[in-house]
Amino acid sequence: MNPIKWLASPLIDAAKEWNNGRVELKKKAMDIKNAVAENKARLLRDKDSNNHEWEMANLEDKDKWLRRISFGMFAGPFIWALFDPDGVKAYFDTALASMPEWYIQLFAAMIGGVWGFSALKNSIPAIVGGVKNALKK
Repeated sequence: MNPIKWLASPLIDAAKEWNNGRVELKKKAMDIKNAVAENKARLLRDKDSNNHEWEMANLEDKDKWLRRISFGMFAGPFIWALFDPDGVKAYFDTALASMPEWYIQLFAAMIGGVWGFSALKNSIPAIVGGVKNALKK
């Protein structure tokens, strides 16, 4: 067997496996999108369905990247502190001292919106529907 082919064969096989895995994930993602679209169409046709829009919103999870990025912003200093704790302390002392209080509060409110309201917007219709059903009985 050719030595170059012998050395390249495992790399080529690994690349093929990796690509097959990516293709499979894309197919599953498309299957989920198709199922969501079919279920939305069914919801529009059938008003008595038990599968509500808030459940569909939870399945689609459109805000996951906002949560991931904001989590990364908060996790970053912890990772940095493993290597340079004095640098992290100096950064926060300087950054917090130089920022106006209104900016810090606004930033905290935005993060609260990303983590709190984005999850609540999918759950509130279920809560309201439950309260309405309870009041009808």
